[in-house]
Amino acid sequence: MQVKTVKALLSFEALARIHPQAEHYFCPDRECQVVYYEAEQTFTVDDVRLPVFQKDAGPDTLVCYCFGFTRGDVLADAGQTIPAAIGEHVKAGRCGCDLRNPQGSCCLGNVKAVS
Repeated sequence: MQVKTVKALLSFEALARIHPQAEHYFCPDRECQVVYYEAEQTFTVDDVRLPVFQKDAGPDTLVCYCFGFTRGDVLADAGQTIPAAIGEHVKAGRCGCDLRNPQGSCCLGNVKAVS
């Protein structure tokens, strides 16, 4: 995981504790409160600036961190238009998942899993 993603999503207090040279990893396990970890420390859901899709099952939680689609939006859409809209944005070079998405990669897999 790129440290720029971790740094972009940590709270001010958590950012002050980060070891930027360490290798950071993302924990997708819904039952675990840890979002990021490295050899010497962890960062939990309380240390990030916004709810993390894999950790928060609420309807208002973002699934697409670039274009603002929530779990509720995706469920209501039932896979009809949102995946294609995101795909078009990605093809146009507008995606910023490497920085905006807590997992540091494209959200389309999460969108498709919800719809």
